[in-house]
Amino acid sequence: MLQVCDVLCPDKKNDFQTVSLFRKTVTSRIEAIDKNLTSQLESKIGQFKFCSIAMDESTDINDTAQLVLFIRGVDENFEITEELACMRSLKETIKGCAIFREFQEWLLT
Repeated sequence: MLQVCDVLCPDKKNDFQTVSLFRKTVTSRIEAIDKNLTSQLESKIGQFKFCSIAMDESTDINDTAQLVLFIRGVDENFEITEELACMRSLKETIKGCAIFREFQEWLLT
């Protein structure tokens, strides 16, 4: 990365050298980004006048069912937002009640 920085932006090399890549630091940064994006989505959802939810379930290469939930909404200015709301692994059988239970848990979190 520093070699690329030498070519593209040599004046910023010191900034790149000071970035900590320890596992704990990277983990905390990822968690902070997740928290920020989640709060932004919750804020947008609170402004929706109308919304719809789409869910899709499929099985990954490890034979684990994955549930993906998308939300689409329209605010008072008629701006449309469509976002991936969550992705969850289904540990139970792939029945409608298990999918609904995961949806309920997402609503309550």
